[in-house]
Amino acid sequence: MKKGGLGSRLLVAAWGVPLILGLTWLGGWWSGLLVAFIALAAQGEYYRLLSNLDRNPLKAMGLGSGLTVVLVWVIGYEYLPWVLVAAFLAIAVAVLLKGRSHHEILSTFGGICYIPLLIGGFLFIRGWDGGGWTAEEGKWLAFCVWGAIWIGDTAAYAGGRMMGRHKLAPSVSPKKTIEGFVFGFFGAILFSLLWWKLGLVRLDIAIAVGVCAGLFGQIGDLVESALKRECGVKDSAELLPGHGGILDRFDSLLFTAPTVAMYLMVRPQLLVLFT
Repeated sequence: MKKGGLGSRLLVAAWGVPLILGLTWLGGWWSGLLVAFIALAAQGEYYRLLSNLDRNPLKAMGLGSGLTVVLVWVIGYEYLPWVLVAAFLAIAVAVLLKGRSHHEILSTFGGICYIPLLIGGFLFIRGWDGGGWTAEEGKWLAFCVWGAIWIGDTAAYAGGRMMGRHKLAPSVSPKKTIEGFVFGFFGAILFSLLWWKLGLVRLDIAIAVGVCAGLFGQIGDLVESALKRECGVKDSAELLPGHGGILDRFDSLLFTAPTVAMYLMVRPQLLVLFT
């Protein structure tokens, strides 16, 4: 249990979950505002963590580039490669002119790729229109992603507490177990299939969301655990009582959103291939 106890966790969830779902429901720039806040807050935490490893990223340039990446996700993801190239070159020039280590180029640019670039995939999901199968399909798909992550996380915790015997990655996260991982994986899939049964998403998309949330979402959690362990901290920040930092709360989305988005991008070709 993170610092703050169960009461603090529930209090944060009581206002945080409705806010997240409300901005997701509104879509457009409102969802963009949500993702921008999450991305920049988590990216700032990431840069602060790097200071424990004697890295000194260019925070202002990194955060400015991160905000630009989120903006591009809103207006048209096809421009992302050019924005990333421009950001990398600008950071490289700034670091070299300051006479600082090339490690600062990699740490600054790494923060952009790790957080704003990955989490921006959620905006692609929210704005997706796969042929008008249902009205506002992207909205229901975005809710499916949130639910699969949250239910998967809850199932992993409960399964690990009840039946956890075998350590999953003891050198990274000693409390996580294989049993908990399995519970989380199937919990995410079952939630996504419920969304399909309600007629809100298509079957293949429900399965894709469940697999991405249940597998890659938990991998995202392990990646952040490895980062925190290397930096010698328990939480990425203390912004949310009982939860830690923004990066702690949304590490699963960092890996779930882009993998679901990639499936949606290649789905037309897959349908042609298998039909």
